[in-house]
Amino acid sequence: MGMGVTVNGLADMFKEKIAELQEEPEFQWDIEEVKYAVDEDGEPYVKMAVGNVPLDYDLWKGLRNPAVVGLYPAGLQEVWEFYSNRRKGRVDEFGRQTIFQIPRSFDFARKNYSRAVIISVMLPFSPKVIDDYSQLAFEKRKGSSHIFSRMFKDVNLMIDKATSRVAIDLVRDDTVVLAMNNDTVKSVSTEAVPLTHQGDSHGPSKGGNYSQKSVAVLMGLGQFGVSRIVFRDESVDGKVQRFVGPLSSIIMFDKEDLVRDGADSIIYPTETWREFLFDLFDFTNIDPDVNKYRFCTYIPCDDEGCGKCISYCPSGAQTNSAPAPDGKYQEQISKQAHRFWEGKLQFDFGRCCEERGQMATLFPEWSCARCISTCVAEGNRRMYAAKNFYEKMLHLTRH
Repeated sequence: MGMGVTVNGLADMFKEKIAELQEEPEFQWDIEEVKYAVDEDGEPYVKMAVGNVPLDYDLWKGLRNPAVVGLYPAGLQEVWEFYSNRRKGRVDEFGRQTIFQIPRSFDFARKNYSRAVIISVMLPFSPKVIDDYSQLAFEKRKGSSHIFSRMFKDVNLMIDKATSRVAIDLVRDDTVVLAMNNDTVKSVSTEAVPLTHQGDSHGPSKGGNYSQKSVAVLMGLGQFGVSRIVFRDESVDGKVQRFVGPLSSIIMFDKEDLVRDGADSIIYPTETWREFLFDLFDFTNIDPDVNKYRFCTYIPCDDEGCGKCISYCPSGAQTNSAPAPDGKYQEQISKQAHRFWEGKLQFDFGRCCEERGQMATLFPEWSCARCISTCVAEGNRRMYAAKNFYEKMLHLTRH
């Protein structure tokens, strides 16, 4: 990757930062109460994907839609301009002294940096906590768990802080590094995106104008399910293990050569790779040649269909946001023309957030997350998809 850092080395850096954080007061858990997934050695199951692109690469091509990432997502230019404005100096782009503070333009970045490296990382939730919570979902429609709620918040905070600390260690004189954690995403969305392009009126930009989920999928870290949740399936000891957890990322502008051959597990997200991902996420596409690569088994393919995330959704948001397993929308959904934009159905965030939001005003530690817990605990798995997807990724991202 350059700078003497490999993908495995990056994963080790995250594990080291998580171990450091574990010693700090806000993360003083008992060893038996670890809230993230661990391997047989007790090490955190850090999941990572790394891609590299030229600076003129459009992260959001084909995705600018209120039903996908929103009309005005923040791309590489907005991320650079945020950084440049924070680091403006009294020397202009041509090295001339000036009495003004001048931020360096994106054209300067294009001329001086050859690529952007995008690191997407997940810290999966503890399967034990998820399994325990899923039993609550199976037993009754309403209800929550303060243990699950605390795990959710703690693991999110841990990966957020770890991302910032790893990014600090990656800073070099000839490299621009940004930790795209929660604070940075919010700042980019307010400082580098015009006010008229902000807010949920332009799409599902709950955390800002930069979608961690879509970046993770584009880099090959995981897949979207019909639930709009990103999860990762892997074959471990002959079984499919499913990982779900908070996502974060780091963007580096550097001067290394653009990698297009999959060296060191770094992908180059080609146009054919993007088209493949678009087909995977389109659950109205029931083509068996597409469906056989899906981790989500909502659409049957030589096996039993799933749909547990929909069955156990207490608000009805999942039911109102998914096609039937045959790829067709029910009449009650098809009639909601206001929810379709260029053929894409907007997820019913209103119904989902209203249910959770109202309960949270009564119980501060209330969480729903039934779509997550039931998917991880009892969602159907496909061994062949867990194997073939990554082979397909390597094939499509080498050229």
